[in-house]
Amino acid sequence: MLHRTPPPPPTDSPQARLRCFLAGLSLFSDLPEATLDELAARAESIALAGGMTLLEQGTASDAFLVLRWGRLAAWRTGDDGQARRLGQISPGECVGEVGLILDQPRTATVFALRDSELVRWPRSEFEQLIAHHPAAMLRLTREALKRYAATAHRPAEVRCIAVLPGTPGVDAVAFARRLARALPWLGKVRVVEADEARSRSGGWFSRMEQEAHGLVYVGDDDPAWRERCVRQSDAVLMLADTDDKPDHALPTPRALSPHLPLHLVLLRRDVPAAGSTHAWLEAFPGRAMHHHVIDDNDLARCARLLGGRATGLVLSGGGARGFAHIGAIRALREHRIQADYIGGCSAGAVVGAGIAAGWDEAHLVRAMRTAFVDHDPLSDRTLPLVAMSSGRRVSRALRAMYGEHRIEDLRIPFFCVSTDLTGGKLHVHDRGSLWIALRAGSALPGLVPPVFHDHRVLVDGGVIDNLPVDEMQHRLSGAIVAVDVGGSYRLETTLEETALPSSWLEFLRQWRQKKYPGIGRILWRAAMVNSDANAARQRKLSSLLLRPPLAGIDLLDWKKFDQAVELGYRDTLRHFQTHPAALAAHAEQVEKA
Repeated sequence: MLHRTPPPPPTDSPQARLRCFLAGLSLFSDLPEATLDELAARAESIALAGGMTLLEQGTASDAFLVLRWGRLAAWRTGDDGQARRLGQISPGECVGEVGLILDQPRTATVFALRDSELVRWPRSEFEQLIAHHPAAMLRLTREALKRYAATAHRPAEVRCIAVLPGTPGVDAVAFARRLARALPWLGKVRVVEADEARSRSGGWFSRMEQEAHGLVYVGDDDPAWRERCVRQSDAVLMLADTDDKPDHALPTPRALSPHLPLHLVLLRRDVPAAGSTHAWLEAFPGRAMHHHVIDDNDLARCARLLGGRATGLVLSGGGARGFAHIGAIRALREHRIQADYIGGCSAGAVVGAGIAAGWDEAHLVRAMRTAFVDHDPLSDRTLPLVAMSSGRRVSRALRAMYGEHRIEDLRIPFFCVSTDLTGGKLHVHDRGSLWIALRAGSALPGLVPPVFHDHRVLVDGGVIDNLPVDEMQHRLSGAIVAVDVGGSYRLETTLEETALPSSWLEFLRQWRQKKYPGIGRILWRAAMVNSDANAARQRKLSSLLLRPPLAGIDLLDWKKFDQAVELGYRDTLRHFQTHPAALAAHAEQVEKA
């Protein structure tokens, strides 16, 4: 490869331009001019349309490549069959070097995020280059390690977005301009319409991406242009006007990569009616995340979720202590911390669903007081064959609060958890009937009957995970605020007993004197003790942890509603006053995301 010196190419030839490109890369910066000329002469150019695969994991490492323009992504499939993102590859970076250095098959699958162009050299020429210029191997290894370190724990950056009309009459241009203004952390965001860019080359798009901090491509009715928009983007938004009817499948782009985030934006005039979202999701099948956009606040939330700048809020279970979530949320709002995604367990899920529905605090307090204070939800005692209560009061209360709304109807994205006794695992609810999901996640074994649904036996999510921060991490790139109201509950006694008195009268007399813990509290603690260790791990995953002191409020003391709300509020304010760095750390976490 390096034994002859080819004649110099014309200065305006493709080979000369490639040589100039290679000379500007740190990998080749110390190579003699003759070597650069030969590398340029022997390089093979490869054009790759966005969405196409370049390398397959497990195939032979037979070539070394450098990306000239465009963008690539690398994913690795583990032994568990799950594909995990390794990172993105930008212009000037190498591809395929790890397999060559380690002398093993390809370690990842690489595909094009954009229309891209690369240069390729076979393995034999790569080995000759390294043999004659060992310093290049050192630089190559350093670059590979730097890239891994930079991307191993960083979410994929979203800088280029495709906005596509999904229903007739949607003003995609106006939406794109509003979206560009809602992405201030990117800096200068340019909106690109078809008339400006329809006939441009891939190099033009690459230059635009380098010059602008962000790009929003606006699709139209031209299928070729829509596909081009998708191929140039990190995420795709499909717009649907909910004044129309979803009586046909929305047009999913053919060029869509299986790893490209897909979002359905439902443009609404008012809050969703019960069950009105399901048909739209059926018309747009697949893995799309959906957003309800009524006003600029909704659009800003959509932009934060899209750009990895969102804040997740996770609310734990805790029975009557869950009322403290209401006060904590009030204090968070006063400090300008808004939830963009909400997850919860048991009582936390019931409170969180009201926030996700867009209720103000007055509405939430009124609904919770009616459901759990005015009427004890566990007072419908029954023959304890399945549980101590029939569950009818809890079901009526939740159905009265949330009606026939489905989880996907909620204005803010939401999930809650229950425990699947059939499969022995945590079950995550993010679609389907809201009240049934909340009822399943609040079915404390022995106190409230399980929910039998979809061939599963579902009980309180706190049996496995009372503070599902890790589930929020899977769904959101950004900061996570966790409010834990259940972690400090302990069942304590000074009794020394191995059996209860056989006489009912004697037992009742001793009950008052010795203060036996009631069966409800014993069942509650028994159900939750297994999740204590997991809760400690989950707390460490949050970027901001709040733990109001609620020792004076029993898990079943529904009448202490106002006290719990006030404790949640006052303790959150105190936390910010005594730990001012907590707010700064939260803001920094959002900024890092």
